[in-house]
Amino acid sequence: MGVCGDNCLYCPRYIATRGGKAEDLEKVKGLWVRLGLREPSIPATDLACYGCTPQNKCAYNEIRTCAYERGIDNCGLCDAYACELVKAALAKSDTLRSRACSVSTSEEMELLNRAYFSKEQNLDQIRLKRHKKNKP
Repeated sequence: MGVCGDNCLYCPRYIATRGGKAEDLEKVKGLWVRLGLREPSIPATDLACYGCTPQNKCAYNEIRTCAYERGIDNCGLCDAYACELVKAALAKSDTLRSRACSVSTSEEMELLNRAYFSKEQNLDQIRLKRHKKNKP
């Protein structure tokens, strides 16, 4: 699970990177171009993702930096959840979901829903588990 609540196990970028096939990153590039997230001229290799690391380019760098400064692995573990950074990420995901519905195949949408559009549910589940664990 990413710091922001994205589920890396379903992330097309992460899956393609781990698979190591250049053609899989090219497919991801095509989807990212259709979604308006990248320009067609970007090399597909620039989309490689190895998960939430400080070196990895991320749409939510501010969230990742904040979490690491607080010493937590995930925003659902934060006492300030849901802060303005998380609310902005959720709004950004909602906007992307609307766009994705019109340019993605049903298979792509299923992956995108699991990877990116379930942030709030993922973070809420982590938060709930944390509270259950900490109850006397």
